[in-house]
Amino acid sequence: MSAIGLGLDTTFDDTSVAILRGKREVLSNLTLSQYQDHEEFGGVVPERASRKHLEVINQLIAVALKEAQLDFSKIDYIAVSNHPGLLGSLLVGLTVAKSLAYTLQCPLIGVNHVEAHPYANVLTHGEMPFPVLHLVVAGGHTLLIKAKTHFDYKIIGRSLDDAAGECVDKVAKMYGHPMPGGPVVDRAALGFSGDTYDFPRPLLHKNGHNFSFSGLKTAMLRFREKYLENPSTSVNNGKQLPEEGPVLASFFQSVIDVLIHKTFKAAETHGLKNISVSGGLAASRKLRSAFEAEAARKGINLFYP
Repeated sequence: MSAIGLGLDTTFDDTSVAILRGKREVLSNLTLSQYQDHEEFGGVVPERASRKHLEVINQLIAVALKEAQLDFSKIDYIAVSNHPGLLGSLLVGLTVAKSLAYTLQCPLIGVNHVEAHPYANVLTHGEMPFPVLHLVVAGGHTLLIKAKTHFDYKIIGRSLDDAAGECVDKVAKMYGHPMPGGPVVDRAALGFSGDTYDFPRPLLHKNGHNFSFSGLKTAMLRFREKYLENPSTSVNNGKQLPEEGPVLASFFQSVIDVLIHKTFKAAETHGLKNISVSGGLAASRKLRSAFEAEAARKGINLFYP
C-alpha cells in the first residue's frame, strides 16, 4: 500500500498544507495567503508573517485531513520545508512538523523548497527524463540546476542579486500594484507589444549561466524618474507618464529574453535535451509561450507544471 505523507510549507508568507499518497496522488492541497495582511506595509513583514502562520497552521492541517478523509493515524511521514526562507516563518512549520513526527512516531523529512520546485512537474508529467536542466524562477530565487538523477545534481547558474520574480514584483509595485506582481505584468505582456521600449538585458552574454536583475530594476526606476519628480509618488513634473501596459510589456520581454538565452545556452553547453521550468513565474502565459517557441525551434523537450 502506498505511503501517505503530510507536507508543510511556511517558508515565506503563504501557509501551505498538502497530503500525498504515493508519488502523485494529491489527496489535499491547501494554501492560505497573507498578501492582504502585508499590503499596507508595501512588502512582507517577517514577524507578522510568522505570527500569521502560527495562527492558522493547525486549523489548516485539520481541514486538509478532513478533505482527504483521513486522520493522523493514517499519516506515514511528515515532510517540511526547512530552508531557505524567513527564519521565523520556517520555525513555525518546523516546530509543528517535529511535534507531529514525534507524537506519531513517523519519519520527518526536511526539504529545500527551492530545489523541490522542479518536482511540481512530476505531478503533471510523471517521472522526468534524465539528464535534465531545471530552471527555477521563484519569487526569491532564480536557479539553473543540472540534474543527472534525483540525487545527483548541481547548481550551474543563479541570480547574483535580485531574482527574476523579485524584480517583477518590485517593478509592478512601482506602478502601484500589490504583490504578487507577476499576474499584472503577464497581462500587460499579453496585451501589448514587448518592443515598444528597449530596456536592458543584464548579463545576456556575460558571466556564464548566472543571472542579474537588479540593473533592470534600476533602469525601470530611472525610466520613471524621467517623468516623475519623486518615483514613489504620482506627482507629475510636467511630462506625461507613458501608458503602463507597453512599459510593463517591454520590461517583461527583457526578463524573458534573459531567461531564455541563459537557459537554452546552458542546455547547449551541457548537451541537455530536456528542460523543466518551475516556480511562481513559470505560471506566466507569456513566458511559457516564449519558452515553447524556443524549445520547438531547438528540438528541446520542455516541461512545466
